[in-house]
Amino acid sequence: MFRILTMLFILNLLFLPFAASAQEDWELKSEKNGIKVYFKKTTSVYEIKLVTSIQSSLSGIIQLFNEVENFPKWGYKVTEAKLLKKVSDNEMYYHSKFDFPWPMDDRDVVMHTKLEQDPKTKTITSTSVADPTFIPQEKNYLRMTNSNTKWTLIPGTNGWVYVEYYIYSSPGGSIPDWLVNAAIEVGPRETIKNMKTILQQPTYKKAKLAYIKE
Repeated sequence: MFRILTMLFILNLLFLPFAASAQEDWELKSEKNGIKVYFKKTTSVYEIKLVTSIQSSLSGIIQLFNEVENFPKWGYKVTEAKLLKKVSDNEMYYHSKFDFPWPMDDRDVVMHTKLEQDPKTKTITSTSVADPTFIPQEKNYLRMTNSNTKWTLIPGTNGWVYVEYYIYSSPGGSIPDWLVNAAIEVGPRETIKNMKTILQQPTYKKAKLAYIKE
């Protein structure tokens, strides 16, 4: 049962965007290890907002986001990820697959990601929206058609970055509310934990991207 609970929101962890919502509508789900997880429900769709700080350069985080094939190394329960089309340094399409526990079908999603940086504040936003018809649907996977996410990266002092991660996603199929409520924080928290560990590797600590201002 615990395995089922922890895997319900794996789909939210990799959707490499923070839409405007009334702050008073958010409910604090938990606060642990410097990570706050908020949620609210809109009809059948759950919205999640995660707030934390990460010690990294902006280039290091964006380099991690760019390495699509490595998403399974840090995205919770992501089994496969593939870059479909790189439009530019600031835009791409990618495909991800997620392992859901039996008897639920595994999910997949195609995301269209755009990156923007404010030239004055240096704040970065990475927004992704599902594009379910970009490639044909695969057998044995339930295609998620209603998903969007947003990463907001705000540079701070002494090498810290303030991070807001917003998720609006419907996993599709039938998943009981009580089960969703029990697992709503697990996936995002594990993903951030994995990110923080990987970003300490020399590859990311030394990353310098010409199109990113530090």
